[in-house]
Amino acid sequence: MPSPPRWLAALQKTIAEHSKDNVFQIASLDSNNIPHVRSQIYRTTLTPKLHPSLPIFISSTDIRTPKVSQIIFNPSNPGSKVEVCWWIDPAKEQFRIQARAFIIPSPSHPAHEKLDVQAGKGLYALVKEDKVDLEDLRRDTFNSMSSHMKASWCRPQPGSVLKGGYEESKSWPEKVPKIGEAETDEDKKNLEMALGNFALVALEPEEVDYVELGIVPNRRRRFVRKGEDWTEEYVVP
Repeated sequence: MPSPPRWLAALQKTIAEHSKDNVFQIASLDSNNIPHVRSQIYRTTLTPKLHPSLPIFISSTDIRTPKVSQIIFNPSNPGSKVEVCWWIDPAKEQFRIQARAFIIPSPSHPAHEKLDVQAGKGLYALVKEDKVDLEDLRRDTFNSMSSHMKASWCRPQPGSVLKGGYEESKSWPEKVPKIGEAETDEDKKNLEMALGNFALVALEPEEVDYVELGIVPNRRRRFVRKGEDWTEEYVVP
């Protein structure tokens, strides 16, 4: 059984020590090969029990955002590749991660047809061997968020024009209850809308560039996945 890559141990240690630094940047390409980058919140890491070298990072998004189509509907990017840049300032460490991205939406959303778990060894192992139910994971992640955060998925499509200016936003729901706890018709409607727009982003790393700037002289290593094994080489920072 291949061992976990050393970059993963380093990242997990740094995350544990600096848990508030849980925001990374993720870049994707549109159909015109123009790059777009935005910030994402790291949620958790899932690792198949029998495949410790194949971690899956979990984040979340609104299924209506442009990055969803850039990742799964872009003919110029058939492998759904993205790059993550995660700078953890207190540790002075940077992780640049090339990964295959998977969007996990509501099963009733058309984008669910594009979810091919067999395209990723790690994700496939989680689903087929460890029996991870991706819909349960999506709903549990949604439920773990604050009522204010859940309400953000009730807003109009991200990036759409606010015709009424900022005043329009005052009419948006401020709180959404957990699944199973909605009592009023309004709460039930908002919960259904929020959960329908909520999706997970699963990232399966294929190459990692790890820089340590808190050490003098600085250090940098590049890791490349081949099958379930990772090569490691030292490079100039």
